[in-house]
Amino acid sequence: MSKAKGSKKVEQDWQTVETERIADVIRELSKKVPGQVAPYVKQAAPHLAQAVVLMMVAMPYIVQFCSTVKGFVQAMPEKVVYASLGFAVCFFGGVFPATIAAVEAFQMAGGEEAKQCIKMLYQEAKKVQEANAEDESKDADKNGKADAKEIPPQELILRKAQLVLRTVEPETISHGIVGLYTGWIAVMAVLRHKFAKTVTLGERIGGAIYEPLKRFEPAVEELVPEEYRKWVPVAVRWTCKIFAMSIAWWIQRVISAIHSAIKGGLLFGHYLVEFLHEKKIINFTPEQAYLDEAIGWGVALAGLLFQFSWGFHLPFPLNLLLLPVQFVEGFITWSVNSGAEVAL
Repeated sequence: MSKAKGSKKVEQDWQTVETERIADVIRELSKKVPGQVAPYVKQAAPHLAQAVVLMMVAMPYIVQFCSTVKGFVQAMPEKVVYASLGFAVCFFGGVFPATIAAVEAFQMAGGEEAKQCIKMLYQEAKKVQEANAEDESKDADKNGKADAKEIPPQELILRKAQLVLRTVEPETISHGIVGLYTGWIAVMAVLRHKFAKTVTLGERIGGAIYEPLKRFEPAVEELVPEEYRKWVPVAVRWTCKIFAMSIAWWIQRVISAIHSAIKGGLLFGHYLVEFLHEKKIINFTPEQAYLDEAIGWGVALAGLLFQFSWGFHLPFPLNLLLLPVQFVEGFITWSVNSGAEVAL
């Protein structure tokens, strides 16, 4: 028991020291940013440092979890994997329409090449991680304390930058980044074309809402201090824009939910029946020829009712388990919206 407490205390001490060290580095880097931004970077330094340390602590567990999931999926029969994907699309297609569309676009726009780029960059990151771990343990002056923990922040930045430059392969990094960026541009092009009607609908709704509301801008300006009145027209326009885009994307979620429920349900039914037949659990007869479609449509109806009943939100604990996917969905939606020329 005492050993466990001692280990926990050491871990907490390490986190405290590392947080302060990274915060010092961020404060030093804040001197390089524009003067208007620098004070905010300095104020945020402790919080940013804490986030970095938490990420450092969580990263081994995240990698281990991903490896476990990968091994589990690889051990599953191929037809079960496809049936599971169909089930997921059926029940969550309206919750994550942009993410599912991005995955489909990713597969069409050179997905395999992008995967190779990710693997290349990951290997380079591992090399840097190993080199950094070795650098953190160096004690050239033999005083019992690592050299990297004794030097000032500006020297630490230079030291780590030199370490990265010595460790990575420039051509590999360049090829990986260019490959990923090219793939992302291709995906965004497909998504903006796919969701062009959604963005246009949001623009139309926003314009229709703003026209009658802008006559109230003078009244609102009277309630605002004089130095902030110039922001009133912008605030009203952006409020209308955000509200209109929310309506447009809700309509898109309904369309995506119906489409994905049918597509995912039929995919689930097809591969489930094939797997059961392969395992000789069922045998096909003329009466069973439509068994996969019957299962598929039943699951599709269940998936659609599930999404509508929760208003395209995830119930607990799925909202916590799929929180990273929700962040991805929000980022992709923002990227699609920001790529459009919406002038309200």
